[in-house]
Amino acid sequence: MKILIIKYLPSASKSNTAQLLNHFKQGVKTYTIEEVDLIKNPPPFFNEASMDAYKSRNFGGQKLDSVQSVAISPMDKLTIQFKSADLIVMAFPMHNFSLPGIIKTYFDAIMQKEQVFRYEGSKSVGLMTNKKFLALYTCMGGYSGEYGYMDNVRSLLKIELDFMGFKEYEIINATTGRIDTRDVYISGAKENITKVLSRWRI
Repeated sequence: MKILIIKYLPSASKSNTAQLLNHFKQGVKTYTIEEVDLIKNPPPFFNEASMDAYKSRNFGGQKLDSVQSVAISPMDKLTIQFKSADLIVMAFPMHNFSLPGIIKTYFDAIMQKEQVFRYEGSKSVGLMTNKKFLALYTCMGGYSGEYGYMDNVRSLLKIELDFMGFKEYEIINATTGRIDTRDVYISGAKENITKVLSRWRI
């Protein structure tokens, strides 16, 4: 099994999310792990050249010229790397009730037609059905019950993962805003990670 870890931990050693990711890595047996630090290697965003290349090739079926190939090459590399993994683990903090911008940019880069999804008639079909995905994130507030709508991390991830066809995925988070309850929530999240590792036999 190949595991791809994609992390965005702007608080570095002070990161609460890092505690969850470290717990995952400590529980993993001998598998091949590739780790991508989005702070050191930020994903590219679409510009005029790369968007033209993407539309021409992935939707128009056209062969790219050298300029177009160079423009979209960084996104292609991320997509190939993403597809090569059996399990993708993504770790990040919630920012302003949603995914950090750099995480959304990463999804934009790898969400390529004919690579992670395709269309059959008017229906989209996800191509990642034989992969697993684990998301680990922390947030300052507790967004449940009447406040559940404020956690757009979970809802956006579900949209992205369902669209790509993932059948097995888990989204685990911990509320870390209050000092008196932080350790309780982190411990609970770690327990859930251990359960996922056991269920997936990793």
